[in-house]
Amino acid sequence: MQKENRNIWRTFNIYYRYTRKSGLLSFVISNLVKVAAIIAVVILAVWILNSFIIQVSDIPRFLIENFRTEVVLLFFLFTESFLGLIPPDFFILWVSEMSNFYLWVGLLGLLSYVGGFFAYYLGFAVSKLPKWKNRLLKFYAKHLDNIKKWGVVFIIIAALFPLPYATVCTLAGILRFPLRRLGYIGLFRIARFFIYAPIVAGLV
Repeated sequence: MQKENRNIWRTFNIYYRYTRKSGLLSFVISNLVKVAAIIAVVILAVWILNSFIIQVSDIPRFLIENFRTEVVLLFFLFTESFLGLIPPDFFILWVSEMSNFYLWVGLLGLLSYVGGFFAYYLGFAVSKLPKWKNRLLKFYAKHLDNIKKWGVVFIIIAALFPLPYATVCTLAGILRFPLRRLGYIGLFRIARFFIYAPIVAGLV
């Protein structure tokens, strides 16, 4: 047992030194700080809105009453398939006043999961078009380097943290990253919605 514990500690120590040396540890910490900063900014924005402009709790109700559900869901799928420029938390806010809130959160997570596959196949298609491929790889060179450096771990980070998950999946498609492995990683994307949902709902 003592030998086994020593081996576990040695493995952990080796992995820790690798993540620190490769910059992965600092990258994860910086994203945790970014999440904390975003939450702080959102809380401040909610306070300003509630105090001077409009009750935030009225926003989901307004969206529900003025926009057809299927149109919003299709738009969300589109944004999660192409570059992912709109934070999914806005859509969590949209469903926060609906009955069976966590069922809707699960649906959003599932659509985002499917969007990751669409983004992957988009990248796969772009890989056959040298001009567009080189343009995308140049524009997202930083994300590309991180995928090459950290592989699966970076895609998991993109699934959980405020990084453009669709963009990372597109780059994964260009690099011909194993699709089955991406399918497993995508489960972290679904988990991300359930992790953030209580935070977003708590602000309404």
